[in-house]
Amino acid sequence: MTSEGKYLRMTKNERIQHFLLLSSFITLVITGFALKFPEAFWVKWSIFIIGKNAFEVRGVVHRIAAVVMVAGSIYHLIYVIFTKRGRKLVKDLWFYRTDITDLRDSLMYIIGKRNERPYFDRFSYIEKAEYWAVVWGTVVMGGTGMMLWFENYFLPIINVSGMNIATAVHWYEAILASLAILVWHFYFIFLNPDVSPMNKAWYTGFLTRHQMEHEHPRELAKIEEEMLERTTESSEKTE
Repeated sequence: MTSEGKYLRMTKNERIQHFLLLSSFITLVITGFALKFPEAFWVKWSIFIIGKNAFEVRGVVHRIAAVVMVAGSIYHLIYVIFTKRGRKLVKDLWFYRTDITDLRDSLMYIIGKRNERPYFDRFSYIEKAEYWAVVWGTVVMGGTGMMLWFENYFLPIINVSGMNIATAVHWYEAILASLAILVWHFYFIFLNPDVSPMNKAWYTGFLTRHQMEHEHPRELAKIEEEMLERTTESSEKTE
């Protein structure tokens, strides 16, 4: 907690990782759908900006964004393996029995059978599902994308049927990932009435006490308990 009463949510390191994922993902979505639907009206506008080589440029940008996403993923993997905070991040993002009860209590709250929302810890079951969905999606999209990029190498190994399967998986996973981010994640960051007009933690790194009380009360209780213990120990040493 800072002197201004704000609570650390994302360190600068973590915000950089998030920005790499954010920027590369949005670029991949735009260029990917543009490559899939070159005749769409919103794609044709790029010809006026880029020129006749717009299609080739979109392909190059798509591959550059893919490299950035893979590099960001490797960066994140190193972070969660070799840093104490990174290892704790994965531990806190893992699913536990309390997530089942939190899901049940959330549904009860939504339908009016419970007066209070569940007391979430550092990450709710929603945030955990989002994180592991990103992990899964990155592996699937990265693997199939690699096959499509280096078609001449993989074609003799997996033949035409394998390439068709890779293409289908890449396409439908792209749709699923896009909808998950645009409909699900963006709602909780921008449209959710509890944080509207935006949860600023993704670029400031901090949450206010009010946000902690509302979104992560269980984590707030742990932080304050630790602070109380430290204060007590400090007072005892002083005496």
